[in-house]
Amino acid sequence: MPTIVIAAHGCPLGAIGAYGNEFVVTTHLDRLAAEGIVYDRHFAEVPEAAAASRLWWKPESLAVFSHRVLVRCLREVSLAPPPDAFHAVHSVSTFEESLELLPGVLDSLPQDSLLWIETDALIPPWDIPANLFELYVEDLIDEDEEEAEPIEPWTNPPVGWFDRDDAPSWELLHRSFAAAMTAFDAQLGQLFDLFRERKLDETATWAFTGSFGWPLGEHGILGPHRPWLYEEFVHVPLIVRRPNAADAGLRFPGFTRHADFWSILNGIEVKRESVVSRWATEGSEEAALRTEEHALLLPLRTPEDEPRLPELYLKPGDRWEANNVQPRQVETADGLEAELRKHLE
Repeated sequence: MPTIVIAAHGCPLGAIGAYGNEFVVTTHLDRLAAEGIVYDRHFAEVPEAAAASRLWWKPESLAVFSHRVLVRCLREVSLAPPPDAFHAVHSVSTFEESLELLPGVLDSLPQDSLLWIETDALIPPWDIPANLFELYVEDLIDEDEEEAEPIEPWTNPPVGWFDRDDAPSWELLHRSFAAAMTAFDAQLGQLFDLFRERKLDETATWAFTGSFGWPLGEHGILGPHRPWLYEEFVHVPLIVRRPNAADAGLRFPGFTRHADFWSILNGIEVKRESVVSRWATEGSEEAALRTEEHALLLPLRTPEDEPRLPELYLKPGDRWEANNVQPRQVETADGLEAELRKHLE
């Protein structure tokens, strides 16, 4: 039985309708979710494309497939070379180009094979069709102003600091990304149609996931500017569709992580009481522990001119980690810090 995996670097879980978004149109991902199992709490141990790929592409995990094909739709994401375990590697610049390549790949895909498709379509610069962008900004256009300047999408926001009090920039950024996400979802729809034309909805397992999310200023940064392990950065989607939608409509509420990926696809139940994430950039390093009731973000190294203290958030109520309660719950934070440091050791 073939297995098809689509890994979207930079895909934020919060932009998908199946995960609660009511603004961004993701028709095809929502259908995939309705036909499969949605993993509600899937986290990146290290929110980085190369780190995720090393966990996904372990030789012992890939060895169970008789034939393995990798299709890389990448413009700028820096990744380690694919392992020798892939029998064929196809590289194109954009996800759209892959749609021209994939019919031939699918036609020659044997049983008991793996097709892995990865893309950085959701990492700037975004390809934003004008007609989709217009749908997301039509309420901002004053039709009475004949000489009003047209609103252009913000296609390439730079990695760096973001002023959350700048409401116009916030609106432009998030509406631009919404259009980019909807455009990507439409391309996924074309891909899923290719699968269905070849009866792969009846014979193959499909999975959609991501290595990390792209921060959109929620906590004052754009992209991976600092190793701040908030939800929008480390909480990633995982949707698994089995042949004939055998598990349609199910949701898995427990914690899972990238290292659990193949266990999940093989039907092995994963039981975790918590997940740990960790990442470092030049001069900064942070770790995070998430449990049923709390999320602790612990700075391990910070630049001298950017002091940062531990932060504590109450779960599941504070989904997007907006209310830091560490100053009021120091004892709880200290206990979680001790637990997190044990994990790190």
